[in-house]
Amino acid sequence: MTSQPVTSRQRPSIRFIFDENLPWRVAAALDILQFKTTYVGNQHHSNIPSRGSSDEEVLAFAQRTSQVIVTSNLDMILLCAERCQTVIWIDPRGRQFRREDLVLLVFKNIADWSGRLQVAGGPVCIRALRTKTDTLSLDEARGHAYRRMRRIAAALTRKKLQNPLDPVMSLEENPK
Repeated sequence: MTSQPVTSRQRPSIRFIFDENLPWRVAAALDILQFKTTYVGNQHHSNIPSRGSSDEEVLAFAQRTSQVIVTSNLDMILLCAERCQTVIWIDPRGRQFRREDLVLLVFKNIADWSGRLQVAGGPVCIRALRTKTDTLSLDEARGHAYRRMRRIAAALTRKKLQNPLDPVMSLEENPK
């Protein structure tokens, strides 16, 4: 599906809530462009979860207000899959997005994501990568998220093994 310019008459009716791990200014700019967006921590709306709210609180709010969560948080992806909540996963695939790249990705693809969500037959995960977008079942998204979490945990373990504790600390922690 190719992204087409969206005119004000074609604005999608789908509502989005950006998780706090994404820049709030992206959601605010989309809102100015008449996309129905908000973000966690939006101080202009008292009923929106504040920054630091749990994933469960954000998910409950999204479900109550029929909004699609936009996130790059793997735990949120797993929770959405568990609770049958449609989600857009901004997937950096190991390399964090620079802010300007993220802005371009979202602005370029928001109309495509809306179209994909409108034709979906139920809750899905739209996974946005740097160069392509996939529509996944929630079970597929869960599998991808679990595998990613395992790779991250393995990399952290390898890093910890490669950088043993300073010998001075070791002596202090284990006195003879």
